[in-house]
Amino acid sequence: MTSAADTASIWHYAVRLWKRPGVTSAALVLQDRHGVSVCLALAALWLADEDVTPDAGLAGMLVNTALDWEQQRIAPLRALRRQASARADWADWKRALQDAELEAERLLLQELAAPLMQRPWPRGQGDRRAWLLLVLPEMAQCESLAKAVTTLLDACQE
Repeated sequence: MTSAADTASIWHYAVRLWKRPGVTSAALVLQDRHGVSVCLALAALWLADEDVTPDAGLAGMLVNTALDWEQQRIAPLRALRRQASARADWADWKRALQDAELEAERLLLQELAAPLMQRPWPRGQGDRRAWLLLVLPEMAQCESLAKAVTTLLDACQE
């Protein structure tokens, strides 16, 4: 278990997960088909693996933070990057936008980890599916979203 006081640990966790076979494609399906913040999903998995007991209040804070970051910072960068992909002569700009988008995601993950530094949260019952259900409650009523989450969970298995 990493130290909750070390918000950088969530970034290292996310990078390790991202490199596992199937995680990238599953996460991008959640993002592109269901509008899910990949950072929010990864943060929920991180909390479960940190053995933090699922908490609706904490989940609500995470959802609000992720929505703000996605709308205000990450989505505009992503849209510009996708536009830049359309032109070969914009390759350098596309790379710069990719770097900026990745940095924004790193900062968002740190923001999502920050509440663990602010106060102790109950531990001992970390549950990946429960955390994902708290941050993505719509998966309880959307079969295709629930299947996409299951694909992500399967890909994350060690």
